[in-house]
Amino acid sequence: MRWLTLILVGILATSAASAVRGAPEVQIRGKTRIAIEKVRKTSGNQIEVIGQLVDLMTGEGVPHQAITIRLGGLTAETVTSKDGHFETYFPVVPGQQPIEILFTGGTFLDPATHSEVIDPARQQVALIIRSDPSANGITLTVAATVDDAPATLPLTLMMGEPDAPNLEPLATLASGAPFEVTRQNAKGTGSRRVRAVFAGDSLRQSAAAELTFDLTAATTTTMTLSDTDLAYEDELVISGRVTDEDNQPVARAAITLASGERRLAQSATDETGAYRFEIEGEVLGAGDIGLQVSADPSTPYLRPSRAAPAAVHVNAPQPVPIAYTLAAALATALAIVGFFVARAKPWERFRRKPQAADAPDGAGEGDHTAGGLVTNRPGIVSTLRRAYDDGFSGAVRDTVRARPVAGAIVRLTFGEDTREAETAPDGTFTFDKLAVGDWKCEVLAPGHITERFAVSIPHRGELRGVRVDLVPVRERVFQLYRRAAEPVLPETRLWGIWSPRQIVDHVRTKQPSPALAELTDFVEEVYFSPRLAPETVLPTASERVDRAVRERRPGRPPAPPA
Repeated sequence: MRWLTLILVGILATSAASAVRGAPEVQIRGKTRIAIEKVRKTSGNQIEVIGQLVDLMTGEGVPHQAITIRLGGLTAETVTSKDGHFETYFPVVPGQQPIEILFTGGTFLDPATHSEVIDPARQQVALIIRSDPSANGITLTVAATVDDAPATLPLTLMMGEPDAPNLEPLATLASGAPFEVTRQNAKGTGSRRVRAVFAGDSLRQSAAAELTFDLTAATTTTMTLSDTDLAYEDELVISGRVTDEDNQPVARAAITLASGERRLAQSATDETGAYRFEIEGEVLGAGDIGLQVSADPSTPYLRPSRAAPAAVHVNAPQPVPIAYTLAAALATALAIVGFFVARAKPWERFRRKPQAADAPDGAGEGDHTAGGLVTNRPGIVSTLRRAYDDGFSGAVRDTVRARPVAGAIVRLTFGEDTREAETAPDGTFTFDKLAVGDWKCEVLAPGHITERFAVSIPHRGELRGVRVDLVPVRERVFQLYRRAAEPVLPETRLWGIWSPRQIVDHVRTKQPSPALAELTDFVEEVYFSPRLAPETVLPTASERVDRAVRERRPGRPPAPPA
């Protein structure tokens, strides 16, 4: 019984929590409902009240619980029996009377109340719902009795989820008439709660009854082989779909490919219910091989199924001529030698090294303004294979301090699909099972310039263990400042020798032009402030640098490009 399971789980959770100092208490509470079965005047000139306290999810009675019943101005206390029923008696009170039944709840049970206005002088109506399986769902039949005698009454059926507070109208019918609840009018498979209601009239009291049931469906699994006569060295493709009885796709169902008792591969269906396996003939083994696919849906309301078995003949391996073997070995050796030569680049030592002035920007040591993606160098074996890796991983680093950037956002976009990850304290991130194609990548971190680049999937390992360099915003602002500040230094070579603080202080002592003084204050705030400067300050910094350069006093040499 569900209520007993909840109580045992709650006791165990409470005991475990008390054993560990500071551990939170865990309470699992079951929802309950009060159902009135009879409120009628007996031959002994009393009002008989009979009802049941039930578990809302399963419909089972909850025993040994205190119930309070109020009828008009009278109150009575009782306790539920082992099947959750309770009963009590009141002296006759003429006319319509409000009745309220209260369950205050327990340690593992939620409280429940039921109230309505009744007239004990009217005839007592009782409803019982019976369920029977049908081809498309379940058939419900509601039997009605008036003062324990069978009767035909107009009823309203309502249905919803087991724990739904309000049920939706389903149908209007007469008691005794069968009504089929199908997966179509129930909006799919799953657990449902149905309520039958008789509104009452001048002679008979109102009445209601509830029932909880499960709607299940069978599934169908198909299997198609790409070939039934396979070479030992070739690959066999097994594909198919999993659908339910309404021909709807079953997504995320566990799929197993087996040959007899041998499990060959496992997968899961996609959103369309389709699956696909690729398996080599060598794995199957030579000879006649029987194959079968089984599907196990993730929901308990869909039953597992198996595809019709199929057979494939795998031919024995053919010997390779010795000439082919030698040729392949020679080609492999030449490819390896060529690979090592290409990576070593021995001809580079004979090239004339460019002068420092001829080196491209950012190539010199100490230049921290070059960010972007630094790919990994794949292993030798990986370079000889076709692209196979569908992952992307690495670390995000600050170019100035060469430290990992924690909390950076790495966002991948491919069409309408977006994947996002936050870097760990060591700056690392990982993406797996990316769709084939060119993903757009964007790496963002507070106080750093956003980097954007493309990630092509699959790859040969060069996108595993990559490094993404992020340039701090303040470092880029200081590099822009160089165009305006370097001509003020005693010697231009001091830019790479003096610290940023020495450069800023020296510019202040030279009574700079208004634009340069304003620019210097701006750099002071951005570079030395403990606050992280946003990326949006870069256009402002570039504009102020241009204004300071234009206002440079006559006779000063032009600033070299930054």
